[in-house]
Amino acid sequence: MKKSALLLVAFLMFLGCQKEQRYTTSSPEIDIAKEHIQSYEDGDWETWKKQYTDDSKIYHNNWDVARTSTEALNGHKLIISRLSSYEYLDEPIFFEMIIDDNGKKWVNFWAVWQGTLKANNTTLKIPVHLSINYKDGKVVEEYGFWDTSKLVEAIDEIAIDGDMSSELIE
Repeated sequence: MKKSALLLVAFLMFLGCQKEQRYTTSSPEIDIAKEHIQSYEDGDWETWKKQYTDDSKIYHNNWDVARTSTEALNGHKLIISRLSSYEYLDEPIFFEMIIDDNGKKWVNFWAVWQGTLKANNTTLKIPVHLSINYKDGKVVEEYGFWDTSKLVEAIDEIAIDGDMSSELIE
């Protein structure tokens, strides 16, 4: 009996020392992120918008000034209106989820965005990184970073011909 009790205590201590998994490449949050990316690519803005909370904070290419989902959506639509096509390339594309020290769930996404300008048929490829904090299946915070210099340069070339201005860039 004593031996059984000691084994039980040892087993419980072993279980108590197990760390929670804090990194994964498959999770419900990653599935939501994939749906989010797909709704962006499809131009399904109703589905895209539903994935945010009413007070989501979206930081694109900055750390300090948050936008609302409506403001981010308007920025996306403005850029996309000048494109004949856009998508995230299938390769390379990476998704991972981490749980930070505060218990927040973040999905990190890396991919190459490709868009073709209507005005001159120039195709651009821009690496993109998104880090999205989910709570109860909704975006609470989103940080997105990408280099807009190629897009600004291409739009400035078109602007010389009087077609558009790089002020469109978010």
